[in-house]
Amino acid sequence: MNLKVTKKVTIVNTSTSKRAFTLIELLVAITIITILALWATNLDFNRLSNKQKLEIFTNNVKTNYESIRNNALEWKWIGNNLDVPQKWKMDFSSSNSWTIVTSYFDWTSWSGSTSVDFQNKFWITSIKCKDVNWTLVWTDLIDTETGSIELSGINTQLDWDSTNCWNVKSKIIEVTFWNKINEYKTLEINTLNWLVKTK
Repeated sequence: MNLKVTKKVTIVNTSTSKRAFTLIELLVAITIITILALWATNLDFNRLSNKQKLEIFTNNVKTNYESIRNNALEWKWIGNNLDVPQKWKMDFSSSNSWTIVTSYFDWTSWSGSTSVDFQNKFWITSIKCKDVNWTLVWTDLIDTETGSIELSGINTQLDWDSTNCWNVKSKIIEVTFWNKINEYKTLEINTLNWLVKTK
């Protein structure tokens, strides 16, 4: 009697065994991450924030003017004595390193002056008056000059120290603000239609 013995052979595929990162691959990955981290630290993440701060500051000046305008229209009383000012004024001055001062006339003298705080972060680069028909050349406010907006009830007037800007046609004042990273924001006040806008 002949017995036949068969053997079953199992082939193991060694190519599907698990692989790990090699030391070189880990070093390359760490180097790339380090380079990206160093590059990111040089980015100015405050740029958008500074731009927003300039926008907020300009809007604060705009709000200040609008408050004065509303007080003049409403003949709003102020102080403990319930005094009603005859008129209000907002001075844009090129003296004292550029200033914006708000005050009111209490029928005898100007008082209650308050200044806009620039906080050493913002500056005025120019103050100009403009012809309402947009035909005249811009006139800059030069040293020791003041452009004043006076509001008394429904009457508004733009006074200017410069003789080039005193005429009736000059009814628009434009103030340009600047911050440390050379960004600009302009506030335009039209004393004819009472509108104020930023651009």
